[in-house]
Amino acid sequence: MTTAQDDAAVERDWAPTLDHAATLAADLAPHADETEAARQVRNDAMQALYREHLLRHFQPERHGGDGAPWGLQFDIGRLLAQACPSTSWIATVVAANNCYACRFPQSVQDEIYGDSPDVLVANASVQKDVRIVAEKAGFRLSGQWKFASGIDHAHWILIAGAVTAADGRPTDQRQFMLIPAPDWVVEDTWFVSGMRGTGSKDIVVDGAFVPAERALPIAEFWGANPPGGEPGGPFIWRLPLAGYFGTSLLGPIVGMAEGGLKTYIDITGVRVGVMTGEAVANQPTVQLRLAESMAEIDTARRVLKSQIHRLRRLGEAGETADPDTIRAMNRDRAFATRMCQNALERLASSMGAMGIFDGNPVQRQLRDLNAAAMQIAVNYDRGMLPFGQQALGLEPPASMI
Repeated sequence: MTTAQDDAAVERDWAPTLDHAATLAADLAPHADETEAARQVRNDAMQALYREHLLRHFQPERHGGDGAPWGLQFDIGRLLAQACPSTSWIATVVAANNCYACRFPQSVQDEIYGDSPDVLVANASVQKDVRIVAEKAGFRLSGQWKFASGIDHAHWILIAGAVTAADGRPTDQRQFMLIPAPDWVVEDTWFVSGMRGTGSKDIVVDGAFVPAERALPIAEFWGANPPGGEPGGPFIWRLPLAGYFGTSLLGPIVGMAEGGLKTYIDITGVRVGVMTGEAVANQPTVQLRLAESMAEIDTARRVLKSQIHRLRRLGEAGETADPDTIRAMNRDRAFATRMCQNALERLASSMGAMGIFDGNPVQRQLRDLNAAAMQIAVNYDRGMLPFGQQALGLEPPASMI
């Protein structure tokens, strides 16, 4: 088989899972406004994600995982985001934390998934007033962590921070840690312009103890062969995460643009100008803007899907992308995301005054897309700048690879 045939075969084999995602998307669409207003994914939507196994694509098979190939989450995210971006975010971005949890020792994985396969592992990425003190056999931590998407439904959370020695001296250690729901309280700070339904609130921890086995030095977490990456297991547990980190955002980003485009076509196809009484669809300027936006979204989808395929082939071969390739991938992710933003902005602005209302579903998809585009993995400046530096013969900072 050619590589393209291999990719097509994977997607054909997993077509039933994608059919489940498409069916769920149809159920989610009428309630997207409710999810946004509630500022968290609805309980029935969460139960549907569990029921249809749409959160298990990174989960160990011995704990109910489906053994799905890496990359399937791109299409799951696309399909769900066309209807409800926030639910899509939980099903792909938050569900990807399962692959991070599986870099921890198997005993930790058994603790996480031992009682039920229906587990949501959240991730809080930004710290505030955090203190992590080394103790015998573990760490004692207190502080606040921000942007914990899906926290209202989470059973575990992945956090990180710098370690202080028992005598109070700072150290050069930084650790990722997994803690269970009883160890935190939620602080509701999630009052935002977009992606409201993800419920990405803060957590506050007050003196929780983390056993040493549930902590992993950052270098081990990001590098090859972490404790949980047993031979023969999924490559995403074993290979360095560079290149793969942030890819869980890509399907939802394309899906948001596709959902906004579809809604725009549905509305514009029957819309009549208030002042002229003429069919809006007959206006050449509308047709031109629509065609341009369609081209941008289609191009973004093909660029990002090609990248997903490439990373899957590298991973299955046990290979890693070199720094130049990663820089180019980061550039393409940022640029494709910007194309999706431009496409929806053009469509929303062409709707006249109705394009500014919160209740306009095109406007909602645009708000969500703009919020998603602020993520560091697709940030425009961060993705583009190193590539431009390299092209001019300058050495980009290693932290921006």
